[in-house]
Amino acid sequence: MTTSISRRAFGLISGGAAASLALPGIARAQAKTVTALGHRVHQTSATTGPGGDATEAWRKQSGATVNWVTFGDVNAIHERLLREATLGETTIDVAYLLNGRAVPRNLKLFEPLDALLKDSAIEALDDFAPGLIAPMKLDGALHGIPVRHATNALIYNEAILEERGVSKLPTSFEELAELARKLTFKRDDGTQVNGLAFTAVFASNFLTLARCLGGDYMTPDGKLVANEPGMVKALTLLAEFYKAGVLPRNFATVNNEEITTWMQQGRAAMTINPFARLVTYNDPAKGKYGGRFKSLLPPMASDLAGKVTYAPTTEFWSLVIPKNAKQKPLGWEMIRALSSKAGTLAMALNGNGPTRVSTYTDEKLKAAMPYAADEAAALKASRIHLPAFDEQARAHDIFLEETQAAVLGIKPPQQAMDDAVKRVKPLLG
Repeated sequence: MTTSISRRAFGLISGGAAASLALPGIARAQAKTVTALGHRVHQTSATTGPGGDATEAWRKQSGATVNWVTFGDVNAIHERLLREATLGETTIDVAYLLNGRAVPRNLKLFEPLDALLKDSAIEALDDFAPGLIAPMKLDGALHGIPVRHATNALIYNEAILEERGVSKLPTSFEELAELARKLTFKRDDGTQVNGLAFTAVFASNFLTLARCLGGDYMTPDGKLVANEPGMVKALTLLAEFYKAGVLPRNFATVNNEEITTWMQQGRAAMTINPFARLVTYNDPAKGKYGGRFKSLLPPMASDLAGKVTYAPTTEFWSLVIPKNAKQKPLGWEMIRALSSKAGTLAMALNGNGPTRVSTYTDEKLKAAMPYAADEAAALKASRIHLPAFDEQARAHDIFLEETQAAVLGIKPPQQAMDDAVKRVKPLLG
């Protein structure tokens, strides 16, 4: 996930989803203001677009107003939030927290929600994707409610498949690997086409493929498995891809903006990116392939199909309440409104990644998102790239250093992952 998260761009949709946001049992407050801290896109997706203002019904019923404090940079959000949360008291009532920052030492700064849930429950809590709820728990207590996600998919240009005479999508990882090779070629005009291109700065991108082979860096319970056969096999394949030109020569330095350009220009056939990128890729004003990009959940290796469930990688934002906040009940009511079924749908129509699986069945949303069924299936089975622990960020960087060394041929994949495990193990405490 990039540090500046793009808002999804949907076509014109008849809105009004926010009109159904009235929540029973909300105590009317007397001219109170809830201060909400987050990214600029959080405010716009909650208040502006075809879905309407997801806070409107709640604000009218509670008599509250919302003071949005927003930044355009993820680091700035969390620096402000964590600083505020360590004070004796804060004016921040509700805040957005990215899953990568939801490590134990940070979660301890936020209110456990169990008592609030008991007094005033979240609508259909079991409707949220399980992979988004588990990381927000500490010592069995829930500390945040997921409200926005970006889940990875394999995005491909069906026009290039046709150009190469491919009429059947891969049903196994082995077929996917062969497809990537087949889609690597040079056109008559000299244009080089890479079969696969993705940024090398996110562990989640590598895991999107490695999990097809049963590989991972760490298990959800914190066991290091990076040097086990599945991960090593995935990196061995990627090293072969790099050597053969399936991956671009500047693989280690290419960024997402460049990947977008390559996809739109037909210089890359497949990429690993969140589903939401389909909107940008399919913009007819940005290239001759508008409307030709589709999504695919990477298939499992043939020997694991039916035995191991594929877990797409995901990143997500949750709403939290600082322990030192002054208006916890009112802040909680805002969270209930935004995370309700109606609130989730309203934000989804405004371009937000919905964290409820049921939201994807709405007809208006399906009309705006042709890939809704694929994303719903991916979200339901998704899992974050690394489990939450205090040194997660350092571990992520180490895994990437060693992974890139393996793919670029600097180290044999087994040695690279052995070194990664050796370096990360002391960080687990």
